Amino acid sequence: MKNPDLIQLLNNYRDQQKCLIGFNINDIYDLKAVALAAEEANCPVMAMTYPPVVDLNSSLLCRKMVDGIQPYTKQPIYLHLDHSVSVDMCKQAIDDGYDSVMIDGSQKSLKENIAMTKEVVKYAESAGVLVEAEIGKIMGRDVVVKSDADFLASVADVKAIVEEANPHIMAVGIGTSHGFTPTTPKIHFDRLAEIAEAVKVPLVLHGGTGIPDEDIQKSITMGVAKLNVGTIVHTTYMRELYNEIGKDISAAYPPYLMKDVIPRIKEVVLGRLNAVNLKLQD
Repeated sequence: MKNPDLIQLLNNYRDQQKCLIGFNINDIYDLKAVALAAEEANCPVMAMTYPPVVDLNSSLLCRKMVDGIQPYTKQPIYLHLDHSVSVDMCKQAIDDGYDSVMIDGSQKSLKENIAMTKEVVKYAESAGVLVEAEIGKIMGRDVVVKSDADFLASVADVKAIVEEANPHIMAVGIGTSHGFTPTTPKIHFDRLAEIAEAVKVPLVLHGGTGIPDEDIQKSITMGVAKLNVGTIVHTTYMRELYNEIGKDISAAYPPYLMKDVIPRIKEVVLGRLNAVNLKLQD
């Protein structure tokens, strides 16, 4: 059974001040944890595959993984390609049945970003696949920023890409950072308000691991309809698996270890869902 239309869902969420959380997954185990958490929290989720995951497994296998895990929950699991800088990878993911793709041209010139986004939007149209674009920089992962002006999304640039390339949702750089940060990220809510006033598409907040719950809730009331959470999922996975392997490495056997690790990943995912998506229960 096909999941409800994602484009319409996110448009509704922006209007209703609700938020879909996308969790970066790496394999069948953390994907299962996300599915179990979705079922317990009683809300849809997005499973996001970062390009290295696609490079290793193929977008077709990622699609099959989600199809295989879907029966663990009655809630929709939407499959998303996260932060792809490759138009061709986006096209392949669309061909392989992804629900949404992100074409990330944020490190390119505005003109190049618009051209890349426009090409992916056109390709996705007949398949009914959602396209996410990005303006501004999400700090972390070797992204170098020199000043506020260097990473904050320009309102004019956001308007330009939305009007010229027609992405369905927009990721905007407003001060968040990928991964764990030594200090709490400073979200520029003034810029978020200006962007939300300028464009009506649902907005996306990246770097959800380190953002305080109250800031996430505030951003949801200001047009953010999708939140990305990644680092806290895979670091929990790696740490807990490492601890289990270390108990007796000569006897370590994946099915037995993962039986203990999956519930711990699920609790982290569930914590994010409960903390920031309470409005989904309204």
